[in-house]
Amino acid sequence: MYSILPAFVSALFLGFGVYVLLTEGLTRLSVPFALMCATTFFWQGTWAFLFQTSDPELSGVLVKVGYFFILFLPTTFYHFVTEVSARRGERPLLIASYALSVLLAVLLLASDAVVDGYGTFFFGKYPKAGMLHPVHVAQTVLLACRSAWLLFAARRQTQAHDRRTLLDLCVLSLGLYALAATDYAVNYGFAFYPAGAVFIAISLGILAVTIVRYGLMRPYLIAATVAHEVATPLAAIGMHAEEIGNVLPELMRGYQLAVQHQLCVDGLYPGQSERLSSLATSIRRQVDSTSTVVEMSLASFTLDRLDRRSFETYPVRSCVNAALERFPFRPGERDMVEVAPMDAQLSFSGSDSLVVFVLFNLLKNALFAIHAESAERPGDYAGRVEISATSEGGFCVLRFADNGCGIPADILPRVFDPFYSTKSHGRGTGMGLTFCRRVAEALGGTITCESQAHVHTTFTIRLPEPGTSADRALHDAPAKPRRWPAGQDFAG
Repeated sequence: MYSILPAFVSALFLGFGVYVLLTEGLTRLSVPFALMCATTFFWQGTWAFLFQTSDPELSGVLVKVGYFFILFLPTTFYHFVTEVSARRGERPLLIASYALSVLLAVLLLASDAVVDGYGTFFFGKYPKAGMLHPVHVAQTVLLACRSAWLLFAARRQTQAHDRRTLLDLCVLSLGLYALAATDYAVNYGFAFYPAGAVFIAISLGILAVTIVRYGLMRPYLIAATVAHEVATPLAAIGMHAEEIGNVLPELMRGYQLAVQHQLCVDGLYPGQSERLSSLATSIRRQVDSTSTVVEMSLASFTLDRLDRRSFETYPVRSCVNAALERFPFRPGERDMVEVAPMDAQLSFSGSDSLVVFVLFNLLKNALFAIHAESAERPGDYAGRVEISATSEGGFCVLRFADNGCGIPADILPRVFDPFYSTKSHGRGTGMGLTFCRRVAEALGGTITCESQAHVHTTFTIRLPEPGTSADRALHDAPAKPRRWPAGQDFAG
């Protein structure tokens, strides 16, 4: 009778593990989950036999076999959490925990130091704690607390509603998993039926649904796949454009000579030959621009998984120069951009590529605003974009201003909201400024906007300078994203 529950749970976990592996395949997330299911399957399957056997020798063997798998269960759960929270820095502690589990497993099989035989209870036989059993209990408590900290830290760092929901489910699963530790009391002689398997069954059931239904890793896998599939043909187009640019001048000279000697009729439209000479350069710029958009889209998926300990120091001037060199300006647009002199030592701690993506977004929006204003004020209007950077209170402050159409006061509080755009359908998705805010906050800074319709718009980005208190706080603890109350003015 008492062996029915462990037998059922054992079969259930076999189904969980197979279900996730068949649905998701072998991924960083599905593998540790399958390990959890496998350890629980063998552990509960062994207990199903242990609870009903009357052979003392067989009972002694089953006790050690079952506990062999229990020793690895906390570490596999911690392994899963490190993948969910994308904390690669936990690898040394994870390896140390697996090593301790292996050591305890060896001692379990070779001596009675971990499990000292078994006790007989109303439901059957159950392992009795040995001298080193408290080491395993302490390991379980430590890993459960560490897992909780990782999940809560990851939750504070993300603003995406879906991912916060996923992390909430993982926290709930961890809480239920922790309740299963009540079974340890039976190892020390307390006589009650060990129902911890019920909590673990519910816990891992929640994780199985979370992995498959909500696809914890799917957005990153899709983004990586799309980026790879798009980047390859783009690179080929770029190389073909360069090849065309190299041979086109010679072809055009030959064509012009043929026309002059009346070997063929000039079939080009007026001015078309001049435009052909810049065709390869235009294609190259569009390829670079599209590649940047693809990279930025991939970066938006991985912002929540940034490892701040990998941040380096970058001069802000080099980021501005890189953005201006790579941006696909239309004729005359580059002359509108003025860059104020910047201190070559002025730098920030973070990711240069992410800051370049932010500048791309701001440049695109500024030029769009300038063209919109120019359409309303033909003849007496000269658009300009001004970029400057200073050091203020331990922060690198980058200001990006334009004299375009501006942002009305009633719209200003919503400019950073996801999917909010004032552009016509097909001209914008409303995610550009949201991405800029997420980048600023991921780097431990802020971005604000001041604007007056038909006068100016100024975006101010503040990023921690290396070695400052803000930079040290960024590396020592996960930053909590700022949440802007509805209707709040973003101007400072």
